[in-house]
Amino acid sequence: MIGIIVAGHGNFPTGIMSAVSLIAGNPEHIKAVDFVKGMSSQELKQKLEEQMEALGTSEILVMTDLLGGTPFNVASGIKTESGKSIKVLAGTNLAMAVEAIFSRELMGLEELAEIIRQSAKDGVEDFDSLGNDDEMIFEDGV
Repeated sequence: MIGIIVAGHGNFPTGIMSAVSLIAGNPEHIKAVDFVKGMSSQELKQKLEEQMEALGTSEILVMTDLLGGTPFNVASGIKTESGKSIKVLAGTNLAMAVEAIFSRELMGLEELAEIIRQSAKDGVEDFDSLGNDDEMIFEDGV
């Protein structure tokens, strides 16, 4: 199984995981790593490495909040140094996280990364562009 780490600024990762738990329960082999005020990039690196080991998986998907942000840069550095099978993505949203959790047992790491990148893009929509079809109204939600 592909392990997943959500990393980002502040409590973004634990916030995403809180929302995920409402939709998908408490999935195994997934960790949240918050990069909080006062934490150094070295401390973040140590925490990411600890969580990667704790996952106990041979493939790891790291989903970060911002391209070029410290969590993205640090995770990318770990990927380069470790030689492990790690994929680092930026721009995490809830649609992406849910898709990753439900799809990770069906495919390899590279294919999963491509599928969830598309889910992230498809998850951003303008209500007005959906049309006036009554079937498009989501009364109950997810």
